[in-house]
Amino acid sequence: MTHFEFEIQNPHISKHTDYKGYKIRFSINQQNYVLLVGKTNSLFPLNLIHVFNERGTCELCGKLVFPSNISQQVCPTLFNRRKELLAYFQEKYSEQF
Repeated sequence: MTHFEFEIQNPHISKHTDYKGYKIRFSINQQNYVLLVGKTNSLFPLNLIHVFNERGTCELCGKLVFPSNISQQVCPTLFNRRKELLAYFQEKYSEQF
């Protein structure tokens, strides 16, 4: 199983309503993120964004994040590991895909 130096908490995997794929919500150190996943014949990671309820600094990338219902604020640290994260979720929560 893929291991990270941080603990992934509160995962919620759902089919995306706007395109064929999934939206994976999760938190790390009580900060929220969304991994967007596309699906054709196989799953592939699209994007990884911050989803903060309050203005704050991301503990992982140091970026100032503003609250938004429709965030486009990418977390570069997690974005660079999006393939690993997808593999982790597929392995740990395979029944939800």
